[in-house]
Amino acid sequence: MEAIRSPRDVGSGTPCAAGTADSLSHACQSGELLRRPGAPSVDPVDGRRATAIAGAATALHRLGPVSDLAPPDIGPTPRTFPGARRPDRSWWVSSDGLRIAAYEWGPSEAPCIVMAHGGFDFAGTFDGFAPLLVDGGYRVVSWDARGHGCSEHAALYSWAADLRDAVAVIDSASPDVPVVFLGHSKGGGLMLDLAHAVAHRLTHLVNLDGLPSKNNWPDLADHERTKMLRGEIEGWLDHRRDVAGKSRKPGTIAELAERRQRMNPRLSIEWLEYLVTIGGIEDADGWRWRIDPTLRLGGFGPWRPEWSMQRLPGVGVPTLGVLGLEREVMGWGTLPRDVEPNRPPVFAFCALEDTGHFMHIEQPRRIADLVLDFLADHPSPDLRPGSAAPAQPPVPAARAGVAGAGAGGRAGAGPSAAPDGGAEARRIVPLRHGKVDLALHLLREGWGRPLLLLHGLGEHTPAEAPAATAAWQGPVYGLDLTGHGASSVPVGGGYTAEAIMADIDAAIAHLGSVTILGRGLGAYLALLIAGARPTQVHGIVLTDGPGLVGGGIRPGSPHIPAVAATDASPDAFVLSELSRDVRPPDYAIEYVRLIMEHAAPVAPIAVATVVRPEWLTAVVEQPGVVELPVDEALASFAS
Repeated sequence: MEAIRSPRDVGSGTPCAAGTADSLSHACQSGELLRRPGAPSVDPVDGRRATAIAGAATALHRLGPVSDLAPPDIGPTPRTFPGARRPDRSWWVSSDGLRIAAYEWGPSEAPCIVMAHGGFDFAGTFDGFAPLLVDGGYRVVSWDARGHGCSEHAALYSWAADLRDAVAVIDSASPDVPVVFLGHSKGGGLMLDLAHAVAHRLTHLVNLDGLPSKNNWPDLADHERTKMLRGEIEGWLDHRRDVAGKSRKPGTIAELAERRQRMNPRLSIEWLEYLVTIGGIEDADGWRWRIDPTLRLGGFGPWRPEWSMQRLPGVGVPTLGVLGLEREVMGWGTLPRDVEPNRPPVFAFCALEDTGHFMHIEQPRRIADLVLDFLADHPSPDLRPGSAAPAQPPVPAARAGVAGAGAGGRAGAGPSAAPDGGAEARRIVPLRHGKVDLALHLLREGWGRPLLLLHGLGEHTPAEAPAATAAWQGPVYGLDLTGHGASSVPVGGGYTAEAIMADIDAAIAHLGSVTILGRGLGAYLALLIAGARPTQVHGIVLTDGPGLVGGGIRPGSPHIPAVAATDASPDAFVLSELSRDVRPPDYAIEYVRLIMEHAAPVAPIAVATVVRPEWLTAVVEQPGVVELPVDEALASFAS
């Protein structure tokens, strides 16, 4: 039975295949579809994929008239292009019942790069780029966004839905092992959000001209801008009213390519004709783009492009940003000066004078070399080109487990040697806190007051002390918060910032007086614990990272998230609950006042963030709070 395939089953898609949804679902659940001829059983990774694929088959059953489904088509096309190669495998992913077409280039055992395409594009736009990364030792996975290419058309489209689709694809391609995230244009913004939402799922981030910093509108007077907004709204409503039952305008391959070239004048007509045969479909009256007719360029709403840029400083993995400086209709017009103030801790940045928005199509070899060199220059224990990916989630150097979680929770990661075989690089002090076992990591020995690192939401203690702490003379520790890293995962969630603050109090009880360097969620927690224990916390430094913003200054609409309970770390409940916790500015100010009542002559709160949510803006405005780079702030607390 070949109707739905695992990405490991090599073969090209065909226009149709036999098999009902019921039979497909049964076969997927039994593992039948995932076995190569002669293979005795399904391996654990394929077993996870079987679950996702079975979900796709179940979703098909609900679709009514559609009962037969072939894999997404990756067969030969009427046009070819030098260097372009169709994917080696294709499969369906069910994203909450919606069919998403996923594709893979390269050997399935190689380290994985997951790539997101831009708006009004397709996974096939990587046909010339992906093979170059495969030649560099990787496998590449991409997908057609909902409403694009072979993926199913949806009733509704939103940024949140695109994020869910992306996670479903990542789950199907690499359920256990972190991967490289790469995105172009809109896909770059998508991957930037995911670097915060699922920080434990990536080793590196690559952004190709996907860093918007402003609306790409002419610089108009306010009253003219109001007219433009009204026109956008009216045009969108008229489009939605009239679009039911309509399809995109047909034409020949050449005609569709010529239309596309008006928006992408730097791309050759030969490439665009090739793209038509991938992203289009031939009907009786001609070729049409396989894009839902309800989708249209442009739009309106409360979203601000600069909000995406504000995600950049908090990314916790090595990041490569590439800008094309040749202005194009579909580009953002972002300049290096827009990016520089928002640099994340480990950042490689290139601004290419002679390159446009579609850089990976225009200059695939050049961009592939940039990506491969970047990955080689920033190696990760989670990603080793040329070797098989590890069967279990990799853990940072010398990560060790703690004692069993007991009745209140599940144990975190077990003991593990450092990649070089030595466990002396760092050690873990197990701390029992209520019904939770915490992992307190000693990252560097020293004399004097300890520096305590608090990680961001979804992260864990880093493998090494950050470079900004090099001058700190005392020991450097890092605490894995409950539900993260090697600390235990409690059953049933129930996370609050105040409860996690008590984790830090347990570490302080062990260490004595500390200085705290907090990142993202850890920055907010540093403020809370410093107010609660002002005589034991000698200075806090607040930096960007996942979980810095929280859920805003007041509760939103009541929401019951669908969270699947697993043993995985980070806990799915902590990602959900501590991304929605309310942080009113006046509440944060109360902690500042508690700190200041016991403040030493040195200002006890240093803010080193680029992003300033409302609670942090209120903190910065208080007397005695200073704004300093991390190294300078730590130097001020060293005495």
